[in-house]
Amino acid sequence: MKNITFSLSLIVTTSLMFTACGGDVEPPHRNPSQQQFTQPPQAISLPLKNPSFEQSDQYLEGWGFSQHAGEQAYAVSIDTADSTDGKNSYRIERKLVQAWGMIYQWLPLDNATGKSIILTAMIKSENLGPDGFDINLVFRKANRKVIGKIGTEAITGTNNWQRIVVTGVIPADTAHLQITAVLNDAGTAWLDDVRVSITDEN
Repeated sequence: MKNITFSLSLIVTTSLMFTACGGDVEPPHRNPSQQQFTQPPQAISLPLKNPSFEQSDQYLEGWGFSQHAGEQAYAVSIDTADSTDGKNSYRIERKLVQAWGMIYQWLPLDNATGKSIILTAMIKSENLGPDGFDINLVFRKANRKVIGKIGTEAITGTNNWQRIVVTGVIPADTAHLQITAVLNDAGTAWLDDVRVSITDEN
């Protein structure tokens, strides 16, 4: 089945050295203010575009959207009434049966082999099926071939805002980094305050 990419301004995997902090997906119904993330002192933040979806009205500047195939099956929007960082968050809801729909962003990632990488974000969910929603870092060669991936386990069911943290090691030959936030089942998911950083510390 071919993949179909929708070029919307609206617009957001091969396994490797994987350290997903499974216990880091915190229990639901906690106040987001109690879930502040402290970046390691020597970490360098990567220049994500529009990481908290503030540079948007109903168009997700800096992000792309793609789904598996067929007619558009997802309602993708900016939520101006529910967020954790600023005024906006990203919202995706599956309207038709479809394997997956995602937003994504690309970043160059040269000369970073062996460094530690940290992904953190705030996620909320409503009535997600068992395949749920996940957010990932996909490592690619210069020709964009996938050479590795780290990411969360599927977030399922209904959860208030919770912070996820995923860490891993950047593999050799990485030239591009792709951040993906993927809805794999029925339901609705929200995303906010996405951050990626690298550090020499393991």
